[in-house]
Amino acid sequence: MKKSVLIIKGHSKTDVELINDRKIIQLYIDFFTSNAGGCFDFDSEIFILEEPELQTIKELAFLNSNDYLILLLVGHGANKDGIQIFQLTKDLLIQPGQLQFECERQLQIIVSCRNVIDFELDIKRINRLIPKYAYGGYIKRPLTREESLIKFNEALANSDKGVVYVFACNIGESAYSYFFLQVLVDVSIYLHEYFREHIYSISDIFGHVEKQVVDLSKGNQTPIKMGDGDFPFVVTII
Repeated sequence: MKKSVLIIKGHSKTDVELINDRKIIQLYIDFFTSNAGGCFDFDSEIFILEEPELQTIKELAFLNSNDYLILLLVGHGANKDGIQIFQLTKDLLIQPGQLQFECERQLQIIVSCRNVIDFELDIKRINRLIPKYAYGGYIKRPLTREESLIKFNEALANSDKGVVYVFACNIGESAYSYFFLQVLVDVSIYLHEYFREHIYSISDIFGHVEKQVVDLSKGNQTPIKMGDGDFPFVVTII
């Protein structure tokens, strides 16, 4: 399966915000390149743009030939007359829907409309060490990277085609303190390490993430999932 991750960082208003945005992006690079997140190849399958011009995005037309694309948008935004707006650069606002590609499977994770924070995040990088677990009375060998990749690609090939949009918050809400992005990875890594012989889809993950984000924000932030299709997101360690 031909797949890619496209990460676009929109406008960062302060130096601290820029640092935090980049930390979150690195967290997702770690996840997507790990056995848990699909074994994407950093050099050939992951593309990162910071406050790009529209022409730069247009030059990514080669992604249209993909079987699968994950698009992660991190930045400021709002909702105007039911349409989501994303601040690509200091002087340029776009609609995320303009970034839809022609590939048959797309997962768009849109994290915008954030509260500004004035402290640096303490992001725990994913532990790449493979833990050993007792399994049925003996130690079972964890999946290799090659085995994880095969399982992910098989699940992807069998998934329904469509476009899935995941928003960090509902219309009229703010995306607080990167709660959604951090919880999404936290839940995914937990399922990867502590559950067995399963592949969890974005819908499986979203149900857990939604509840935790609502709890953390005291009901002020409700993540939303829309669209057809359902794609693999986490491969368990065994």
